[in-house]
Amino acid sequence: MSTDPRQLARLEKLARPCLKHRIGIEKRWLKIRRGAVSHATILAFLIRYGKPRAGEPLSSACQRVTESQAWKDCLDNIIPPRTRYVPFEQPFNPYNRAAVTVIGEPLRHAVISSFPGINEKAKLNAIFKSAPPWLIWFTFADYTAAVLDLELPSLSSVRGFARSREAFDRWWGLPDSIFECRPWPKDCESELARTDLSLLRPEPVHDQPMTRRQRKRALAASVNWTDEWPVPYPLAFLHMDVRSALAQAGAPGFVTDKRHPEFCGEMSPQARYRGK
Repeated sequence: MSTDPRQLARLEKLARPCLKHRIGIEKRWLKIRRGAVSHATILAFLIRYGKPRAGEPLSSACQRVTESQAWKDCLDNIIPPRTRYVPFEQPFNPYNRAAVTVIGEPLRHAVISSFPGINEKAKLNAIFKSAPPWLIWFTFADYTAAVLDLELPSLSSVRGFARSREAFDRWWGLPDSIFECRPWPKDCESELARTDLSLLRPEPVHDQPMTRRQRKRALAASVNWTDEWPVPYPLAFLHMDVRSALAQAGAPGFVTDKRHPEFCGEMSPQARYRGK
């Protein structure tokens, strides 16, 4: 039985918004997973070389990282001077998403080469599961661990302490203030008192109203992020000058003979994050 071309055209038109929305969700979560790895890398570096202490601003630990030989070695070897990412003598200031991305991507190579473990995930997992619970809670690293399927210490001792929406809204960035053992306000059922990944997920498209339980199930099924690990960008790409990097990314007016597969559609997002 032949299919009416006009009917096919109508079906394609109806499906187009849902497909576009699905692709948008996928792209957003690929970006979030990559940011979460950078956040985990920053925390691993901070824990090892900054030795964060409860009762002092987190910026003090970041300053100790800046003064450490490990950070100076990274600037000399992993993050060369005059690259597009981190200029020479750049301080370790990962207080917003942009800074975490800028510092975190090159630092992934430092973690891979110098931290113990069979692979990048195992190296970060070892740091996370032995990290101070207050630091995990304060920096919203429980969300990072949930996104990347990393182990955590028990957070039962800190879940009763309030944390701010402002700090959550700039995750992956780190707070620079002091962790305060301040209980949640009375009669406050804050969504931040637990690790709720539905706060990160964009809404799927649905024609019919849903109950809260149905909505959560749909959100949970909308994207599966725990099976694939974002591979690091090659150092050769991170070390490019600004013009070459823009050409690789396909910016108008910039041309290169060979663009990075990440930016030219040679690899699907799924294959890209499997390293295939």
